[in-house]
Amino acid sequence: IFLLVPQYLFEQAVEHGVGGSTNIIICQPRRIAAVGLATRVADEVGDDAGVGGLVGYSVRLDTKSSQYTRLLFCTTGVLLRRLMSDPQLEGRHLTHAIGSAVVKTGPHCAIQLKPP
Repeated sequence: IFLLVPQYLFEQAVEHGVGGSTNIIICQPRRIAAVGLATRVADEVGDDAGVGGLVGYSVRLDTKSSQYTRLLFCTTGVLLRRLMSDPQLEGRHLTHAIGSAVVKTGPHCAIQLKPP
């Protein structure tokens, strides 16, 4: 069900004519999960470009995305680095942030996002 949420949000945005301005970031605790899920979702949505087209990922030292990426899977560390450099995430015009269950507790796992 977790993978269906970002896809559903994007499909709704497309139906309402705002798919091109939608940017959904999906945070995963592990890099293997971010890469694997991005590959799976790219296959499920039928994107001919594969990973790096509509669906992408960003993990430490490896990013596969483009200007057309609307669903970006990333690790907690990547999200934290983005928040430190751009606290409002305005550079990517982020519309949705989704976090999976946190596997372990630690200094990087307690993120509180407040609405604008």
